[in-house]
Amino acid sequence: MKKIDLKFTNRLINHGPLVVVSARYKARETFTPIAWNMPVEHDPPLVAVCISKENFVNSLIKRSKKFCINILESPYVREILKLGELSGRDGDKLKHVRLTKRKCLKIDVPYLAESSAVIECRLVRDVSLGDVDIFIGRALYSQANEKFKTDLWDPIQLKTIHHLGKNVFATIIKLESFDTH
Repeated sequence: MKKIDLKFTNRLINHGPLVVVSARYKARETFTPIAWNMPVEHDPPLVAVCISKENFVNSLIKRSKKFCINILESPYVREILKLGELSGRDGDKLKHVRLTKRKCLKIDVPYLAESSAVIECRLVRDVSLGDVDIFIGRALYSQANEKFKTDLWDPIQLKTIHHLGKNVFATIIKLESFDTH
């Protein structure tokens, strides 16, 4: 993967992929699929994830004030579903899937080596709304594979996973580049 200019961080998730959020607090860590995520601001580069208060990753983020957004592609949909079925409270989820972890460069949180992109975040604010918390993080470091060109994903090559509801998923296809002038 290559380092991404932080001003383009929002474009890593602007197309709305299902992501895996990883977090660590002391010796506990976990990897959890999260469908609700979004870019928030360009400068400073802010992103947000919406996570149930019942989810183990929620408590790790609240304690550590850090999280990582992992963007995987369609070949890993079964692994991502398995991560969603298991609880990090019960142990190491990665023992049950063919995914490997690596250490983030700027924060003490693991990321998934199979990711097409990674956004390392420091928590700047969390907003409590009913049964969920929205975690807003400042991107401290972003990296992506060759499918992310200088400032955009290549829509021909990219096969990120998009959760449509229930157990239905899709990938994106390039329709066309539109001239707005």
